[in-house]
Amino acid sequence: MQQATISDDAWLPSSCDICSTRCGLRVHRRDGVVVRIEGDPDCPLNEGRLCAKGNSTLLAMYNPNRVDHPLRRTNPEKGIGVDPRWERVTWEEALDILVARLKAVREDNPLKLLFSSKDSSVTDQVAGAWTSAFGGRQTLTSSFAPGPGKHVMTYPITGTFQQGVDLAHCRYLMLWGNQLGFGTQKGANLFSREMADARTRGLKLVVIDPVLNQAAAKADEWVPIRPGTDAALALAMANLMVNDLGLYDAEFLKHHSNGAYLIGPDGLYVRDPQTARPLVWDTQDSRTTPFDEAAQPALEGELTVNGVRCQPAFQRVKQHLKKYTPDYAATVTTVPAVTIARLAREYAEAASIGSTIVLEGQQLPYRPAASLAFSGVVRHAHSALNGWSVQLLNVLIGNVYVPGGTWGFNLVGPQGMWGPESDPDGMLMPPHPVSHGINAYTHQVKAPEGLGCRELFPLGNGTNAMFLLNMGDEGRRRRLPPEPEVLINCRSNFMLLSTNREQLADVLKRLSFVVCFAQEIDEVGEFADLVLPDTHQLERLILFPNDWYTSIPSSSDFMWRIHVPVVDPPGQARMWRDILLELAERLGFTQKLNTLLNSRLGLKEDFRLDPHIQYGYPEIADRWARSQFGPENGLEWMRWQVNVRVKRKVDEEYPLRTMRARIPLYHEIAQRRRPEIEAVATELGIPWDVSDYQPIPDWKPEPSFSDQDPDRDLVAVTYKFPFHAHSVTPNNPWLQELTERHRYGYNILVNVGTAARKGIKDGALICVESATGKVQGRARVIEGIHPEVVAIGGSFGSWATGKPVARGKGVHFGALLPVAAHFIDHVSGQVDGCIRVKVYPAAKG
Repeated sequence: MQQATISDDAWLPSSCDICSTRCGLRVHRRDGVVVRIEGDPDCPLNEGRLCAKGNSTLLAMYNPNRVDHPLRRTNPEKGIGVDPRWERVTWEEALDILVARLKAVREDNPLKLLFSSKDSSVTDQVAGAWTSAFGGRQTLTSSFAPGPGKHVMTYPITGTFQQGVDLAHCRYLMLWGNQLGFGTQKGANLFSREMADARTRGLKLVVIDPVLNQAAAKADEWVPIRPGTDAALALAMANLMVNDLGLYDAEFLKHHSNGAYLIGPDGLYVRDPQTARPLVWDTQDSRTTPFDEAAQPALEGELTVNGVRCQPAFQRVKQHLKKYTPDYAATVTTVPAVTIARLAREYAEAASIGSTIVLEGQQLPYRPAASLAFSGVVRHAHSALNGWSVQLLNVLIGNVYVPGGTWGFNLVGPQGMWGPESDPDGMLMPPHPVSHGINAYTHQVKAPEGLGCRELFPLGNGTNAMFLLNMGDEGRRRRLPPEPEVLINCRSNFMLLSTNREQLADVLKRLSFVVCFAQEIDEVGEFADLVLPDTHQLERLILFPNDWYTSIPSSSDFMWRIHVPVVDPPGQARMWRDILLELAERLGFTQKLNTLLNSRLGLKEDFRLDPHIQYGYPEIADRWARSQFGPENGLEWMRWQVNVRVKRKVDEEYPLRTMRARIPLYHEIAQRRRPEIEAVATELGIPWDVSDYQPIPDWKPEPSFSDQDPDRDLVAVTYKFPFHAHSVTPNNPWLQELTERHRYGYNILVNVGTAARKGIKDGALICVESATGKVQGRARVIEGIHPEVVAIGGSFGSWATGKPVARGKGVHFGALLPVAAHFIDHVSGQVDGCIRVKVYPAAKG
């Protein structure tokens, strides 16, 4: 195969790994130095555009504070602000230390290894197989990220990890605690262009959020809502749609959902005695029949089947919703009842129920309205119920996987590689490439094998908050597996993005050994015993960095891409993935690792790894490429191709017409799995709240509603800037300057009326104090925030000395939040993101 050669002043293909979209880059260098980064116009994820984060990545590579050689801690004391007293060691010395530690823990109990990584693409490719081959299962990332709640919301409805909206055809969009199309979330560049085009075509945008964020500022209507009450608003709208307006898609509910399934007094499906399939009432034949045999299933009514009194699921939902009147929802949400009624009518009428559209010669249902929720809705202790309440608005109008509505990322793969699957009850299950280990039907509920209690979350995968709760005395009281002793951390600053830092510091101090692969010494790195210099994204080789479940929206082409190193790393920096491959050989489990990689990468027989050979990543990548594209098309071929694109067909973007799997109107799986969880938890003596495992969502007060301290009369929330992502951007000088120039910036947002009542002036230093912690910052007094709320920007409040640009800038919101069972949603594992606080001028503190 001919070797690809690229002159020094030509562009080289790479991708941005600041967020998991991994937009395509073209990198220009001169004299071995990167001089310019631009978006790759051939990459469908960004179409040549780059956000501020991508444009600024150059500064991270040339960060003067980069770690460029291995460091060993000499100070045995650990804590926030404690100097580790680093000393330089050689790579061989560092690896000897690490191998000895890993060998000891593997021989004792491999479950005592804890693994954390920010690089999800690399984790999926190598690290997941590595930890399994080692024998470990315990992982840790941010306990405060909104992912757990989002995935429990998206998987039942879309069968996928991520959810988007068909902006090309949508005419009415409600964003609930969500800023899609305004520089945030996965596919930010693509969705921003699509949103701009949609607004030009006349899309009406309604944003529901306590804070006038960048999406709300550009919307047709901003609806300021009391934090944690979105479910009450959504359920009131649903009530009006089905019980007052009669605007819902009956045909979708009959044939593409479980709305017609008969439900017994126990809340479960009434089943055929011979086949165990759920039954419906067929109005055409006037008899009960299995769900997939009925010509005209009934949505309403009541009947007796085999001595059991039952109703269709839709009838149950309809009756359940009646208590959510606009007046009741107004008292809960502070949104006026007249506004709730207007929004319900506008949304339902905009859906154009019954209409069709012709795309590429195919006639499809057309539902140009959608509701899309994210952090503001799901980052709560009743996360699952909140998310399901908003999703109910999508199901009722039948807009899932049709033009103008909502869809998940890649439910259908390119050229029939995969497609929607269904469980024996006909309900949608995620296909393997986009499941990310979540399958509510196949998940085995059993005694936990790790402190995160993943086994007790059949509907979700959020274990980080539960891990922190169980680390220590709480875990021993719950008779859980032993605590981890060794942490391998790969560029994951979970300390900055988690709840109360003092509690997390105690967790890190309990570990006997911590190794961090790092470019800079951050808040977690200050607790490390060993720091190993890691490469920057522009110094790495990664084949197929864009995964199917989180990177590639369904409005773009399918894509395979290569990410090549464009410069040599500084000093002794080495890619952490390559070190894992070497550690596997030194620890003697290369054979098991290769076997797992063959399975995880889907390598065909001719290109499978020999279990007895140690491979470097380039050879693994070459076999992977040839397995995907043919024996002549290996790694060097991919270097020439850069992007391999496959146009997405109509049925791949809008598969409802050909889908046999159904979308849940009624979450029977939650009702069915509830006693299993309760039985295991009771047997182990684990307090486990299963009350939110219910088939029809409700609004329930969040923990902040039960705080009776009269001084804590406000609710603190966090919000997202479009030019910051997690914890990796605050130390970037360009982005730091952008933040300082932004009106909200590093400040604490306070409503004008609230500030006047409390004697707070714009720019004054104020204290925000919860029952758990206290922070200080400058007040920004504005009208664009709910009067009961103060808001703090996410990702800020760094304190690590290795981050001089970010250190001391902004407020660490997580300091206000407790690690407590009542703050964790036991369906998703999501931790609550709003808390009752008192706010006062710092001079009075």
